[in-house]
Amino acid sequence: MRIQSRIAISFTSLLVVIGAGTIGYALIEHWSIPDSLYMVFITMSTVGFGEVGSLSPAGRFLTIGLIITAITIGGYALTNITSYIVSGQVVEGIRHRRMNRKIQTMKDHIILAGHGKLGREIAEELKRIDAKFCVLELDSSNAAEARDAGYLVIEGDASRDDVLQEAGVEKAYGLIAALTGDSANVMVTITARELNPKLHIVARGIDDHSRAKLRRAGADRVELPFKISGRRISSLMIRPGIVDFIDIYSRMFGDDIMLVQLEVPGDSAFSTKTLKEMDFRKATGGLAIMAIFHEDGTLVVHPDGDETIRDFDRLLVFGSLIQIEKFKSEFSVVESNNVGSGFTVRESSIQGGKQ
Repeated sequence: MRIQSRIAISFTSLLVVIGAGTIGYALIEHWSIPDSLYMVFITMSTVGFGEVGSLSPAGRFLTIGLIITAITIGGYALTNITSYIVSGQVVEGIRHRRMNRKIQTMKDHIILAGHGKLGREIAEELKRIDAKFCVLELDSSNAAEARDAGYLVIEGDASRDDVLQEAGVEKAYGLIAALTGDSANVMVTITARELNPKLHIVARGIDDHSRAKLRRAGADRVELPFKISGRRISSLMIRPGIVDFIDIYSRMFGDDIMLVQLEVPGDSAFSTKTLKEMDFRKATGGLAIMAIFHEDGTLVVHPDGDETIRDFDRLLVFGSLIQIEKFKSEFSVVESNNVGSGFTVRESSIQGGKQ
């Protein structure tokens, strides 16, 4: 039984004894309720004040019983209160309420379900790019580790409606289901999709079979960590130069190399300009535009300098975090966070830029 429950039982028992003692004095000694209540308090507190009146033999036995009961219940309550304070649960309770208040004020944030081996890596990356997120974790040790890392944490089952609602799922932008088992991720996906039909859900899968299940459950994207790791390991053997290039590039920019999707707002200052006219490479220090997704559905891969930028185009850019921030600031583009706004090659007319 939790300490809070034992403390609550102690105080409830104390109130029951006070009520029973008050009624007992009223019936045995024929005192008024206020006098009987006063007698109970001075008896149970053992302060030694004078009695309300002379006691009958039955009244004395009642007084003895009250003293023994008060000492027993008081000692039990004091033990639990001391244990509660010493164990740090008071401080933990305050921190938990403070975290809940912060989470309740969040909007367009990301919910990370799971802080295991994969979840820890995801959380570190989200923190590195300064994303708004909170962590849902059922395991107490993993939850404590996430709190120690400075994350907003809710300790509970991520597949439960009340836990997801506490995490603000109705106001969230997205959810990452990074739990260990497929069944757990499926349950989280189904529950989250029911609570917020517009939520962008990325789930962890084990194999192609689990990918299909998670997509049917409502996940927008399903990633298979073992397949990704396998591809990287095989690339290290077959195409080590490419992997080395990316690793070296990452180290040069402090591990801030990123591939980001940006969106051109309406009435943009550089709309109808060509990439050559924008001279974005000089302005950013070397950022590369890998692809342009025009609003008419045309996908231009590796665009050349004569490619024209239009309002509401989506750009896939590659560079360091500093270069991307310079590009966003110089050309007033924003990160595209709209669900369904990704580059979908199967539904696009693909064009290649001139070499």
